[in-house]
Amino acid sequence: MAINSIVAHRIYRHSPGDAFALQLASAAFAINGKLEELAYELKTQFIRKGGKSYGRFSDELGEFPLPSWLRDCRAERLSFLSFSHQAMRQFQQALENAESLLDAYLIFVEEKLEVGDTLSVYMVEHQGGLYLDGELALGESLFLDTSGFTLAAKIQLNDWENQDSTTYLTLMRARGDKDIAEAFSHFIAFTDKQDIKQETAVFLQVVDEFSTTLDETAAKLTRSKVVDYCLEQNKAGKTVTIADLSTSLAEEVKSYEPERFARYVETTKPEIKPEFIPHAGQIRSYVRISGRNDSLSMSFASDCLGREIEYDPEQDTLTIRNLPPALKARLIKHLKESK
Repeated sequence: MAINSIVAHRIYRHSPGDAFALQLASAAFAINGKLEELAYELKTQFIRKGGKSYGRFSDELGEFPLPSWLRDCRAERLSFLSFSHQAMRQFQQALENAESLLDAYLIFVEEKLEVGDTLSVYMVEHQGGLYLDGELALGESLFLDTSGFTLAAKIQLNDWENQDSTTYLTLMRARGDKDIAEAFSHFIAFTDKQDIKQETAVFLQVVDEFSTTLDETAAKLTRSKVVDYCLEQNKAGKTVTIADLSTSLAEEVKSYEPERFARYVETTKPEIKPEFIPHAGQIRSYVRISGRNDSLSMSFASDCLGREIEYDPEQDTLTIRNLPPALKARLIKHLKESK
């Protein structure tokens, strides 16, 4: 990893009614292999976790000063350590009305990457554990819970500075204390949550419309490739870029040129952004229809509908043909045993 700077500070309150206290580091870490492993683990877990919102910094700098401090840091008017100190004091202030107890570390990681610089902030807690020492005596230890954190943020610094995007700030708020999560969002200055589910649904509708212009084989390949590409981008924490997807589709479906899909999107749905963040659930459900209740669970490829599977909405029934051999064998066995 190309880590430029990494520093950690502690914030804690152990008793109700007490004020939140800070323990600020006097210097950033000297980069070494263990720190790179820590940063990599945090980054990987951030990508894997759900609960993400996408937006930008608030323009209300009086209430949300972090972007101003970050700009000074990027311009070297403020050191990375000083920036992180001011950020921690802002978080402490944001927690004034919180009632929860807390003992956690905020880890600030600045990376310089080929695709652009990033700043990530993770709130990580210690976990306790037992171990056997060299004399086989039982001891207790503490370790950073790098997989269990529930609050984090990632800023695409170049996109923010160049105003190339309105979703350069990713906020992760998984389940946890609501008052702590709200304070974290306030301290990060997050605003303008994007409805990525709706954006993905509109995009998939365009894919459907585009597929009707193709023969059956090319249409099936196109839909499958769209799903694979979008899920790969989502897993990597990256956006879907229409131009790149169009080129990728042309490599899979040899019957049309690289710009065909991108041109179709631009012509028929110019309001669709040239790049967007995919909603994984919407993408998966595009090629599979699934559902369950207390006694029934079912999942099948969406292109089976109208062929092997027919749905009658008036009777609310499914008719299934060409059952999977294993399922058919289980059904026959069950019928014989129940007689």
